[in-house]
Amino acid sequence: MPDHPSGRDVGPSRRLRNGSGKTTLTRLFDEIAAPSARGVEYSIECSDGQTYSTGDAFPAPLRVFNYDYIQKNVRIMESSANTISILLGEENKALSAQIEEDERALIGIPGDAAHPGKHNELNGYTQKKARKEKENETAFSDIARTVGAAIIGSGAAARNYRNPDAKRDFAALTVPDLLSEEELERQSLIQKQEALSDLPLAQPSLDLDGATVDAIETAMQSVAAATRLCAITVESETLAYLAEHPGIAEWVEHGLRLHESKGDWATCEFCGGLLPQERIALLARHFSEADRKLKVDIDETLTTLRSAYAAIDKMFPPDSARLYKELQSPFSAKLVEVETAKKSMAKQIAVIEKTLQEKKSKTTEAVTLDSQLDAGPLREALANVNAIIEQHNARSRDFHSVQSAAIQALKTHYLSTIFEDVSKRKAEIDELEIDLKRRAAEIEEINQRIASARAQISSAHKACGSINDALRTFLGRGELSFEPEMRLVDHADGEPREQVSGYKIMRGNEPASHLSEGEKTAIAFVYFVVHLGDGQFQKGDGIIVIDDPVSSLDSNSLYQAFSFLKNAVTGSHQVFVLTHNFEFLRLLLNWRSGARRKTTGCYMIRNQMNGHVRCASIEEMDKELKDYESEYHYLFKRLKEMRADQDGTIAQAYPVPNVARKVWETFLMFRVPNGQSPYSKIDQLKKDGFDPQKLDAIYKFTNDQSHITGSGFDPSLVPEAQKILSEIFEMMEKIAPEHFAILDKATSP
Repeated sequence: MPDHPSGRDVGPSRRLRNGSGKTTLTRLFDEIAAPSARGVEYSIECSDGQTYSTGDAFPAPLRVFNYDYIQKNVRIMESSANTISILLGEENKALSAQIEEDERALIGIPGDAAHPGKHNELNGYTQKKARKEKENETAFSDIARTVGAAIIGSGAAARNYRNPDAKRDFAALTVPDLLSEEELERQSLIQKQEALSDLPLAQPSLDLDGATVDAIETAMQSVAAATRLCAITVESETLAYLAEHPGIAEWVEHGLRLHESKGDWATCEFCGGLLPQERIALLARHFSEADRKLKVDIDETLTTLRSAYAAIDKMFPPDSARLYKELQSPFSAKLVEVETAKKSMAKQIAVIEKTLQEKKSKTTEAVTLDSQLDAGPLREALANVNAIIEQHNARSRDFHSVQSAAIQALKTHYLSTIFEDVSKRKAEIDELEIDLKRRAAEIEEINQRIASARAQISSAHKACGSINDALRTFLGRGELSFEPEMRLVDHADGEPREQVSGYKIMRGNEPASHLSEGEKTAIAFVYFVVHLGDGQFQKGDGIIVIDDPVSSLDSNSLYQAFSFLKNAVTGSHQVFVLTHNFEFLRLLLNWRSGARRKTTGCYMIRNQMNGHVRCASIEEMDKELKDYESEYHYLFKRLKEMRADQDGTIAQAYPVPNVARKVWETFLMFRVPNGQSPYSKIDQLKKDGFDPQKLDAIYKFTNDQSHITGSGFDPSLVPEAQKILSEIFEMMEKIAPEHFAILDKATSP
């Protein structure tokens, strides 16, 4: 049954040189009681003929005390430089290991950046989240001040715009919406503007025949009339002189009309002289009715045209200062266009007026009106001006909604400037929040697991009294004792309370600073025995396996330990006790002597080399071990067997030095009982006349070959073993013949 980790490729069988002793046998019992993952395969047959193999449920309860039990159930913990504490029980040890692992998971490994611990991770997430939130808070506070300054002309809306307002407005922003520089300026002007009154449109008009008419349209109609009048001709007897002098003709005609209106044709109003009737008749023919009517029509057209232009010229749109600020600049530009168009129209009308004046002196001939009135530029300029006035008036009508829209546009613009950064941090904060919740849940789960484990340990460690009584009985002294070790543990209500976390070991009235291996074994065995009565194991139906409970104990405690074991297993269905200790074996044999021997089996594990592999078998215990009180008898017999079994191989020679040394030193103690060293005893034998060369050879072989040298096999071991085996028996017989004879007879078949 090789002793190696499960699943490991162990290679050739010659490597399997361990695992052939009593500890391995007890591990087999462990496998029968509770199969492990070692991959052990076995088959056993009970006294009733029933066989059980790997994986079969064994019908009887089985408890095993061995080295593995000690390792699993006793944990020494250093509490400080001068004290130690102990944790008992495999379950408690596993719970303690789980607590340590959980606490490492919580607090991390100092100096190891790869294992910071969940508390540090939680703190890191919390701090990082706080930094991100603070950065966003700062961003919102800063942008709130920026927005407040941008809408400062909006009264309370600006004065009350704070961080919460910025966060509220930002929450409604799904995508950034940045304004161009021009639009930003325009919206800024809109939101700062005070409400203004409506303005009239720029519409030049005049009163004509009791009606208000469009001045531009009237001017256009007058020009059309002028064109028509210039083309009219009248028949008359033209006076050459007047025709050649239109100014004089106009003056004469005017005088003629005065005389006509007065009804006095005799005396000239200018010179007072008599007017010849022939001249009056001649002038009448020159200035005929048709001529007169044409000239009247021309004068009327000129009057209307001049009135229309006067209305246009006197038409002044509103001052740009009366408009909203963002409209003032474009409005002023359009006013310039109006003035330019008016000047152009004035030049055109002047040409038309001049042509009409000339027509009055040329009524008998058609005159071409070379200039026409182009009202398009003026109408377009006025339309542009009026469009801006319409915007202004619309703004006035919807002032509050327009201003609110401008304020909202400004808010959206400035909030958009932080949209990307804030949104990125918000996403990071959301991820950190998830991490925080996950870490907090993990920490809570671990804390609950730790609390549960500590509660279980506390419950399991409350029976100090029974363990102390059993330990006192086992060791035969009350020097060692257990005291519950208390620690403050936070409970679910947040209040710290004392809870048992293990045992503090006392040596007398002082905390123990160390434990010997024997004391550790004693504590483990006492715990094992106490837990035989835990209610989960019925001794009357169960099997108990105990591997060397007195290992490393001093002789003073041996008898108390034996008595403790005997009482502990009394009433058990079956008990296996394994030991290396000969004195303990003698106590066991004496206990099971007499009538008890019939229900007791005595066996030994014998090892032998099979090729290059150490193998083991369970055989009846040697008669010498059962029948003789001394280890000396048994070793003497083994040494005789070794002498007979020497076959020239290292395998047979290898165990000789250790057995030979024990036999030889025991013999020297009997023969020279002076309390000195073996070397000094040999000197005494030399003085008594025994062969010094053989005595020195025996001493050198048993002393040198029974200690670790650190080197390889010594090739001289085989011949030396054969030689020394003969010389030891030879010298014993020469030095103490009667003693040798008794031993030889007692150990012979």
